[in-house]
Amino acid sequence: MTDAQVGLEVPEGWQVARTATVDRIPAGTTRRVEVSLTPAKDATAGEARITALVRYRSAGESRTATQRFATGVMPPPPTGEAWASDLVWLKSTNGYGPAERDRSNGESGASDGHPLTLAGKTYEKGIGTHADPGIEVYLGGRCTAFTADAGIDDEINGYGEVAFSVEADGKVLWTSPKVTGASATVPVDVKLDGARHVHLKVTDTNGSKTGDHGDWAAARFSCS
Repeated sequence: MTDAQVGLEVPEGWQVARTATVDRIPAGTTRRVEVSLTPAKDATAGEARITALVRYRSAGESRTATQRFATGVMPPPPTGEAWASDLVWLKSTNGYGPAERDRSNGESGASDGHPLTLAGKTYEKGIGTHADPGIEVYLGGRCTAFTADAGIDDEINGYGEVAFSVEADGKVLWTSPKVTGASATVPVDVKLDGARHVHLKVTDTNGSKTGDHGDWAAARFSCS
């Protein structure tokens, strides 16, 4: 292979810094090249589709190879005291219905839950889930701590059994003991120094998801 040129086809508004070139690649060998790109200023956080194109000559002919892949677009990292329910969620899964912002889980459509309530206390802010959910947020290394009150929402009347956990960049930072619908509220205070991606998880612990309405009440990140 000779005269190889590697470029990228990107969404409108994105910028590709340069095209990488390789004069010759002997048979049976590989070469690593880097092509940098910058998302558009108004790029939506989430997944973006990119196409890599390689134009080259082989056996005396001009040829082109393509490879499509996805890349993640991160939102701006939070600053100050940031409510988890106000942030962009890179990923959000839930046992029944969607995870709810500032509501308990209603098990069906968005915003069909009730005010978040743990041990008789009502919270204006937080996340309402149903096991087994997972919520991912991007912090960009800017935050130092995550705090919340965790428990099974009072609307379940004593049912349910779950465990809460906080993970950052593939490592488990904190896991609660088993929590039932009759348990006291569990205070959460997890150090996050340098964490980029944080996952909030609620896991069923008794093999039955009945009543597993796990709340991250007053959930917030302390950031610089």
